[in-house]
Amino acid sequence: MSLSIENAKKLKYLWQDGHEIKWIGAFIKIVNKDTKLVPFIFTPEQKEFVEGLNKFNIVLKSRQLGLSVCTVALSIRQCIVYPNSCCLLVSHDQKSCNTIFDKLKQQFNSLPDWLRPRTIANNRQEIKMTNGSKITCVCAGNKDVARGDTLHLVHLSEFAFWKMSKKQLNSITQALAPDGKLIIESTANGLNYFHDLYFQAKNNENSYKSFFFNWIDGSTLFKKDYVNSVEIYKAKHNNKILTKEELDDEELELTRLGASMEQLMWRRLKVASSGLDAFHQEYPSTDIEAFINTGANIFNNKRITDVQRSIPKNNYIKKDNLIDLPVLLKKYYGKSFFIYKTKKVGERYFIGVDMSEGVGQDFSVCEVFSQDGEQVAEFYNNKIKPYQMAEIIDTLGHYYNKAILNVERASGGNSVIERLRYTFKYQRIYKQKLFDENNKMITRLGFDTNAKSKGIIINDFVENFDTGAIQINSVRLLQEMQVFEISDSGSMGAVSGQHDDSVMATALALYIIKHGINYKW
Repeated sequence: MSLSIENAKKLKYLWQDGHEIKWIGAFIKIVNKDTKLVPFIFTPEQKEFVEGLNKFNIVLKSRQLGLSVCTVALSIRQCIVYPNSCCLLVSHDQKSCNTIFDKLKQQFNSLPDWLRPRTIANNRQEIKMTNGSKITCVCAGNKDVARGDTLHLVHLSEFAFWKMSKKQLNSITQALAPDGKLIIESTANGLNYFHDLYFQAKNNENSYKSFFFNWIDGSTLFKKDYVNSVEIYKAKHNNKILTKEELDDEELELTRLGASMEQLMWRRLKVASSGLDAFHQEYPSTDIEAFINTGANIFNNKRITDVQRSIPKNNYIKKDNLIDLPVLLKKYYGKSFFIYKTKKVGERYFIGVDMSEGVGQDFSVCEVFSQDGEQVAEFYNNKIKPYQMAEIIDTLGHYYNKAILNVERASGGNSVIERLRYTFKYQRIYKQKLFDENNKMITRLGFDTNAKSKGIIINDFVENFDTGAIQINSVRLLQEMQVFEISDSGSMGAVSGQHDDSVMATALALYIIKHGINYKW
């Protein structure tokens, strides 16, 4: 086939990395919801997804946003633009695997004859091409997944529903080519390994890039569903549609996120048939709302979600606006240290400190609260040794008007307390009154956390949160509150694999606020 110079330039342009969307739009057709074969035109969410891909990616989403279809198209492009490529599409069950392979065949067969490679095999859920490329569709748990292959594009669908997901992911990751891409994509399924990976990615604690797509912004694929829902709603309500005056608090918040009345009528019908918790999980408006905890959660999940909705993205004060920040704190600002409210002259501040050993596991956390119960700043890091944290805490305390410190004595806390008092001469450290074996009252610096005292400070925290007596400005803290539970034995803490360091540091700060602790300097 001879090409004009103009067409040759267009093809060269389409073959370049960064033009994946235009390549797919030019050559691939898909079957739309009306069963018609049409060019692949990307929705805004699909464009954001494809244009934002890194090497490692994790996607939390609402149902049926068409991201799997995107990944099928990307795998076809990979195999044609780069011969000898190997792409792997892994589904959580056989039914889904069959569906993905059907979409793969449909898209592959829609290619122009001159572009579509000849195939060596096109069965058993694998397409092998004469150019050396292949695309394989398999189920999670298959023993031969990734065995012997170097993978250039991998899509793991509904990863939250996989069994032994961590072990399988490790195996697949080892087979990924240096320039390959890995996409983990799923709706939520409670607090599991997918939950952990997603929020670690969101908090920049692993190598993954996080994406979240809610049901409100994904409206373009559901237009007919919304129209039908309006008619059903009108039939049930004397031919009247939903008005703003009838909306509850959550629905009003959804309108602020962009939901239309048509979407809210559709939502009401979904909630009526499956329940609110199920809707939150499958059609979340925020990422924290997606992960429904059915266990004995101590904090009110609905209130957590409501508070998080009210927190703007990147709500901490920019470094350039903090002219008096000490050099030591400036070093960590925007990474481990965040200020949400400017400090005030003459204001009293309280800092709760939960220490770790700084070996990359649990976090050392400082939560700073004003005398009015507002969280004004936080510091967290899991790689700073206790002796180094002591200097940071001393600097933080002085910066916040010589704040009252409440340091838990466990882990690295004892050494931090000793260095604060005797090396840095810090005067305002909480003194806990205790009774020794002779029933004589003694005082010790710092807070001793045991089953009884932990229950007291956590229950005070819960009461303050439920009654609106405190203001939380940290999404990280809210995420920890969501996974903080009480076990059958009565012990309190984060669910397995999660952290509760920010929760404990906050509880320690609120305890000294409640008891009006103050010491002369």
